[in-house]
Amino acid sequence: MAVILTRSSLGKIVALGGVVLLLAASLFAFSGCASSKPGDVNSGLELSGSKLEQAEGLYADLHREISLHRYRKSLELAGTLLDYYPAFDRNDEVLVLAMDAATHLEDLPRAQGLGNELLARYPQSPLVDQALLKESELALAQADTFSGVVYLLRYHNRNPMRSTLANGLPRSDSLLQRLTASELGQLKAEQEDKPLWSYLAFLQTSSFLDDGLYPQAEEIVAEMRFVDQDEKWTLAAMDLLSGKGLAADGVTRRPTIGNINMDQVGVLSPLTGRFAVLGNAFYDGAILALNAANEETGREFILKVEDTAGDPVTAALAARRLSSEDGCGSLFGSLMSDPTAATAIVADIYGVPLVSPTATNDRVWELGDGIFQTNLTGLHEVRLLAQLATTILLKERFAILHENTPEGQRKAQVFAQEVEKFGGNVVSIEPYNLADTDFRKAILAMKKQRPEVIFTPATVDQMIMLAPQLDFYKAGALVMGLSNWNSERLFSRTNTVLERAIFPSDLALFPTLWTGEFNAGWDGKNYPKEARALALKSYQAMRLILDTLHQSGATNRDQLQEALERRLANRDIMAEGPDSFATTVRLYSNERPRPFPSGIFAESWALTDGAVVDSLSVMSPDSLENLQNMDLVPETEGLPE
Repeated sequence: MAVILTRSSLGKIVALGGVVLLLAASLFAFSGCASSKPGDVNSGLELSGSKLEQAEGLYADLHREISLHRYRKSLELAGTLLDYYPAFDRNDEVLVLAMDAATHLEDLPRAQGLGNELLARYPQSPLVDQALLKESELALAQADTFSGVVYLLRYHNRNPMRSTLANGLPRSDSLLQRLTASELGQLKAEQEDKPLWSYLAFLQTSSFLDDGLYPQAEEIVAEMRFVDQDEKWTLAAMDLLSGKGLAADGVTRRPTIGNINMDQVGVLSPLTGRFAVLGNAFYDGAILALNAANEETGREFILKVEDTAGDPVTAALAARRLSSEDGCGSLFGSLMSDPTAATAIVADIYGVPLVSPTATNDRVWELGDGIFQTNLTGLHEVRLLAQLATTILLKERFAILHENTPEGQRKAQVFAQEVEKFGGNVVSIEPYNLADTDFRKAILAMKKQRPEVIFTPATVDQMIMLAPQLDFYKAGALVMGLSNWNSERLFSRTNTVLERAIFPSDLALFPTLWTGEFNAGWDGKNYPKEARALALKSYQAMRLILDTLHQSGATNRDQLQEALERRLANRDIMAEGPDSFATTVRLYSNERPRPFPSGIFAESWALTDGAVVDSLSVMSPDSLENLQNMDLVPETEGLPE
């Protein structure tokens, strides 16, 4: 039996050959752009005077073209900057923008080449981490799992703690388990003296044993013992080799570090203290959802509750217990914004998905990739509105007024793409800054293009300032926004200014059946009236978590996070006629939000198999009166901040 005592440098060179060639080739992938060598950026030259002004002007033009979704022009501008101004100190950002443009044009090899160029030319850039993750996504989109893993390992090596899940495994684990023993050996050779070397060796041992290659597995274990006999993955590999790590069916199993129960959801709510009444209603709504899900699926989901008393520190400590000691697969809560924010920070550290149905701070989701707010249904709502405006209201000319942030740009981009998919035309896109209070310039610029619809995914605070200005400058278009507009504060501050504005219901994500289930099961006699709406939000969101767990088959936190991301950014919205929007969209009329008047459109839709006229704009006085008399589905913000 051969025993490997050292890891050959020659083996590393061979293993790395493909990756090195890929990186080298990528420097020429930009079709004539960036012809300068990587060393040029360190040549000591600095732009000044007119050359600097020209570069900054091109950079500003690039940002504008990106915001207008003119991606081919964006690539041309990026190429000019990289070719003729190689010393420009923002060329790493230029490469990221160009990478994004190529991705939107579905030129994935080109996008991948641009990312590799950034990694080669700007290894110290703060954008490297972002580029590595994007490169991994691009590789996976092209069915290249091995390259996808390579980028994730590089990301892990830059900060192992950030890239390690709560169960002690790397975020790349699910991909690593798809690789062959040979591929794992290549990675292991490249990762010498890196944090994941022993884990890669363990996986290779397991793979050899799965294939019945016992001598090869022995060689790997001998190598691991030489490096560190007492390391945990060495011990785990020795157990596999001795048979202790075999399941009853004789197949090797990779052990899970930690005790995580994916069927257990940790609930955080103020069961005592100032908000105890609302907190108990919130928890009762979740229990009602648990019982319904268990009955429907035949599974035994479990809720483990912790009392936060409405305090952020108490909430954070409770979240830590639920995530680490109790091993909950996901977290739910914590009712109010401040405790939810504290919970979100802890959840992000442990890699546990957190779903909040009630936090009114609409930036909680920014605290981590696995933080979800179901009362802010994001891209699902954006697509829903685009389809309503084009297929039911038959609008053709659209303007977009959005916050100049990555999230605002993303929503604007998705809305534009959806509108164009259904034959609409985006005639104006105007960004604004967070601190802006005067929107005159943006409104007049949009008005000049004569849009029929203005879509603005603004917050309540922004809309309180923006709505009166849209009215004052006579924008003359139907206004659309997101479900956060379903706010008593917004309605009371804007009065009739938002008349006929359209926005999604807070329940846009959820099947109508779930609302019926809640209504049938909810006993509100022990709670004040305002607790009902909160309990319904809790019910719907808990049903969503459990249904996603069941439908996706997620076996770890990472898989559940990915499944929730897919569900909350649904790309498969396809409503069938006006009635599809009746329960998911609201129309602001006579100072109240009311269900979308689907009946006004239903007759023409049925007769012609599609809409034939914008009924909303020619609504008769009788129809208006009937709409104003419609009962509002009980939905109100009504939550403590």
